[in-house]
Amino acid sequence: MSKKNALGKGLGAIFSDLVDDDSGNPTFSMCGIEELSPNRFQPRKVFDGDEEKSLVASIKKNGIIQPIIVRKSNSGYEIIAGERRWRAAQAAGMKDVPIIIRDAEDIDIAEISLIENIQREELNPVEEAEAYQTLASKFRLSQEEISSRVGKDRTTIANFMRLLRLPPAAKEALARKTISTGHGRSLLSLDSKDQQIATLKEIHRKKLSVRETERLVKRLSSPEGKKKKPVKSNNLLEIERRLSRKFMTKVNIRQSKRGGTLEIRFLSNEDLDRLLNIIIKE
Repeated sequence: MSKKNALGKGLGAIFSDLVDDDSGNPTFSMCGIEELSPNRFQPRKVFDGDEEKSLVASIKKNGIIQPIIVRKSNSGYEIIAGERRWRAAQAAGMKDVPIIIRDAEDIDIAEISLIENIQREELNPVEEAEAYQTLASKFRLSQEEISSRVGKDRTTIANFMRLLRLPPAAKEALARKTISTGHGRSLLSLDSKDQQIATLKEIHRKKLSVRETERLVKRLSSPEGKKKKPVKSNNLLEIERRLSRKFMTKVNIRQSKRGGTLEIRFLSNEDLDRLLNIIIKE
C-alpha cells in the first residue's frame, strides 16, 4: 500500500484495511474499559491537562463518538488508535467503550500511532524524534522508508533524529517547549556537551531567539571564540628539553601571569625513587 503524502489523509484513508470491514462500513462492539491496555508504541509521553479535561467533559456529555481501534492481546485488547479517548473515558467514569477489532502487526501500530499524533500536532520534538528512532532501530526502516510512510521529507526525519544527540537538559527543554527545534539544531553545532549546556542556559537567561542563538553559536565556534592554547616561547621549550634529558622523562612547564607549574612524569614507584634521588641529591 502506498503511503506517500500520508499526512494529507485521515487515518481511515491511510489504513482502511484496519478501520473498515469488507462492506466499507465500520463495525464495532462494546467492551469493558479495563480490558484495554495502552499502545506499546505510543510516541506521546506527555498529555496536556487542559486538553484532557476538555475531552473528558465532552465524553461525559456525548459519550465516545469515534470507536477505539484495537487488536487482541493475551490479557484483552491493545489499543492501536484512540488512547486519548480511552484515558478520558476512564476519567469520565465510563465502564464500557466502543471498539473496532483489527489484525495488525507491531510496525502497523507504531506507524499508525506516530501518524495519528503528527496529524494532530500532539507530539513534542523529542517524542517525534524517538518515534522515528523506534521505526529505524526496532523495525530497521531507513530514513527514506520512514519518509515515505509518514509523508515527511527525509531531511526533516534526519533533523529530528539528530536532536536525540543533545544532552538530557536540552532534550527536556525541547520536550517542555521552552526552546524550539531551531534552538536544538543550533546547539548541535557546538563541539562539547558542556558548551551546549552553557549555551542552553544563556538561551533561557537572555530569552534568545533562534537567529540570536545561531549568531552566538557561530561566535563560539569561530577560532576567536575558542580558547587558544598558550604558545610557549623558544626559551621555555629549550628548558623543557634540557630537563627532559637530565631526568630522562617528559617534563612540562606551564606559565601563568602569577607563576606556573613544573610537571615531571614518572612511570612507577621505582621511577619516582630514581627522580627523587636526582632532585634531592646534594
